[in-house]
Amino acid sequence: MSKKDIPKELNDRLAEFKVEVPEIPLKRSKMERFANWIYAPAKDPLEALGIKENSLPKLIGYPFVILLILFAMPILFI
Repeated sequence: MSKKDIPKELNDRLAEFKVEVPEIPLKRSKMERFANWIYAPAKDPLEALGIKENSLPKLIGYPFVILLILFAMPILFI
């Protein structure tokens, strides 16, 4: 609805009201942004590996696989 669509009586009634709009800062302060960064919830590191609560073999197996790859790397480059 545009201003032209509003009837004159209603427009006159609306013009009687004075509304004070408080000034709201749009940009947060550096301290507030830093505090939000500090208190943000931490991400679950096991979620990236696809490990769920009931996948204990993966949780135990991943370190062994990584160790085997690290120990095999020098053999591959000889």
